[in-house]
Amino acid sequence: MSDICAIAVPKWGIEMVEGTVSTWLKEVGDTISKGDEVFEMESDKIVNVWEAPSAGVLRRRIAEEGDTLPVGELLGVIAPADVDDAAIDSFIADFSGPTKKAEPTPAAAAPAVAKASASIAPGSDGSRRVNPVVKRLAAELGVDIDSVIGTGRNGRITKEDVELAATTDGAGTTEAASTADGDVEIIPLTPIRKTIARRLTEAKQDIPHFYLTREFDLDGLLAHRKGLQAAGGKVSVNDLLVWCVARALMREPRANVNLVGDDIHQFKHANVSVAIATDEGLFPATVYKADTLTPQEISAATAILSEKAKAGTLAREDISNGSFTVSNLGMFGVSTFNAIVNPPMGAILALGKAEPRVVVKEGAPAVATMINATLSCDHRVIDGAVGAGFLAVLAEEIAALI
Repeated sequence: MSDICAIAVPKWGIEMVEGTVSTWLKEVGDTISKGDEVFEMESDKIVNVWEAPSAGVLRRRIAEEGDTLPVGELLGVIAPADVDDAAIDSFIADFSGPTKKAEPTPAAAAPAVAKASASIAPGSDGSRRVNPVVKRLAAELGVDIDSVIGTGRNGRITKEDVELAATTDGAGTTEAASTADGDVEIIPLTPIRKTIARRLTEAKQDIPHFYLTREFDLDGLLAHRKGLQAAGGKVSVNDLLVWCVARALMREPRANVNLVGDDIHQFKHANVSVAIATDEGLFPATVYKADTLTPQEISAATAILSEKAKAGTLAREDISNGSFTVSNLGMFGVSTFNAIVNPPMGAILALGKAEPRVVVKEGAPAVATMINATLSCDHRVIDGAVGAGFLAVLAEEIAALI
């Protein structure tokens, strides 16, 4: 069976544990050349395209669009046209993936697409195909798969269908539906939202967070920005703050780290991830080597990343290799907040709204433009003194702008 090529869920990125098939670009029976794009998969907030490692014919498509499967799970099979169906069936049955594969349908019983599909729920009309992951979840939750109504493509039963069935009472209605009398709109999580939910849950559960808050005087920074704009430079307050953060990270490199397994990766440059909000969720887009850039160059890089995020065209390198995150909600009127560390990074800086406040300067009351900044740290790699030291040098970098 050396000529048979398995299409399995690839591992795009160290954090990836599962992916969702968004689009099949080839149909069963299509001839495929090496390097052809075969399917698109959503994982870790971006869409990846899988390219065929060998030539052949797409003989089977096991997963359907919308299926979410773990890394290593079988999605389909590419093989030469002269390989018989029995060999394909044997290959699928013997494939060693993270979940137990469904028994292949005999060649005479169904067309090629159905033969490689996951098992069909007993008692169904044959159109409700149940993914092995979904079957396993149903077993774990004690849900009778025959009683579940599939809302997926062609009546396919999804993980959400099983989870909803698990919360259903004996009368066949969920608590939310019975109390809301049908006035609740049910909006399934998109694959991107599922990834965000999973990663944030893991981060909050696994990372021992601690928080440090400090105020910064921005009057000098605002004056500096005004001078740059007068000279024709398009720079935002956030761009200048990212620039200051990058310089501060070079002075306190112990905050410029990732935790990968049991190793601390300390970066030589400040790859600052800027949190960009879109309708699909929050994307930590990376401004590489921000410590070597001017504020104008940081502004241009951030603008490009923002457009790509809104258009859904961020590539993996756009959201990878960040050494530190900056999240600014000041434009939404938020004064202060605590952000969740985005692993494997060791810290994230949460910036609030810049606003005038009465402060003491040279022993007398004065009005200054102040901003609250809260540093969330992973205590496994950043100690309190290191976090405080970073905020101290950041204050000096901000104050140096006049």
